[in-house]
Parts: sequence; C-alpha cells; structure tokens
Amino acid sequence: MGKSCRILLLALGLFAAACGMAQAESPGSDEVLSRLRSKAATVRSISSNFVQEKHLSVFDDTLISSGRFLYGSPDRLRWEYLAPITDGFVLNGRTGIRWEGATGTRREFLLNSDPVMSIVAAQLLAWAAFDLTKLESEYRIEVACPSPTTLRLTPKSEVTRQVISQLVIEFTLGEDVVRMVELQQEGGDYTRIRFEGTVVNGPLADNLFR
Repeated sequence: MGKSCRILLLALGLFAAACGMAQAESPGSDEVLSRLRSKAATVRSISSNFVQEKHLSVFDDTLISSGRFLYGSPDRLRWEYLAPITDGFVLNGRTGIRWEGATGTRREFLLNSDPVMSIVAAQLLAWAAFDLTKLESEYRIEVACPSPTTLRLTPKSEVTRQVISQLVIEFTLGEDVVRMVELQQEGGDYTRIRFEGTVVNGPLADNLFR
C-alpha cells in the first residue's frame, strides 16, 4: 500500500454498531440530523486524544496506535500519531505540513495540488464540524442507533466506495462531539478510532497548526 493511501486510511475510521440499523426514512431521522447540526454550530474548537485499532484480515493481531486530534473552526486541523509511530499533519486553511517521525522529514503541501490530502482534510473537517450539507452531498446517511446517536454513511461515489464501503460515526450521549468513528472496507478490513479526553471550545495555541 502506498504512503498516500496509508495516510488516507489511517486518518479515517469505523465501528460495527451493536444495535439494529434504522432506515434512512425512519421517523425522527430529520430531527436527529437537525439537532446534531445545531449543536455542531456551537463548536469552535476540539482537542482530543485517540486510540486507533486497525483490523486487517492478513494479520492475526490488531494494530494499535495512539495520538491526538485538534480542530479549530473553520479549517484548521492537527492529526498526529504519537505511538508507536510519530507521523502526522497539520492544516491551516488550504496549506499544511506532513511529517514522518522515523525520518524527521517535513513536507509542505497545498490542498489544491495534493488530491489525497484534500480528501483527508475534507472528510475530517466534514465530520468534526458536522457539515451536514457536505456529508449529504457525498453519502447516504442513516440513523443507525438512537442512543448513543450513531450514523451510518454510505458513499454515493463508486470511486469512494473502492476505499470506504461504509463510515459509521457515534456521538457522545450529549451529542456534543464524535466519540467513535469507524471505516469499513470491502473484504472485511476496518479501522476503529475511539476519542478520549475530548475538550470542546477550549483554547488552542496558533503554533499547534504550524
């Protein structure tokens, strides 16, 4: 797997919901999405640690890594792995920096000329800010579970489905932030990311996005 594809798959995640899946047209779906959008509109920043579990059919063991995620409205991101690797990237508007801890290399990028990072950034920003307009343009959205509120997103694009078969997003009980994200791939492989110690609307230093 190429470096760019690996970053895309690492930066997105998923989970298999224990409760039954509701139909997209089920009563209350519009109400749930409207409520989530209203709450997301009040979020100016997010700071969270995460633990990622990668389940691959070619390995018996689960690949576990940890790191932190920062979001500053409207378009600042920091996604970094702290163990066992130290890769990551920051985004500030349309420009960003990627780094590899093993080699110490840092590379600047522009979203306009880096299609993979453009996809990664768009996906992370969309669910961090819960940009429902953006999400609905790219996914069919279903309410998978009413409590905790869980959404199942199926890509509309055939190209996207080659990378992501389904995306599931679980919110905290208060629906303030995302608690768990899971990316499922064709063939049964999946990546699950659990967010911990999340702080909403706390201060974030500017140098964290440089």
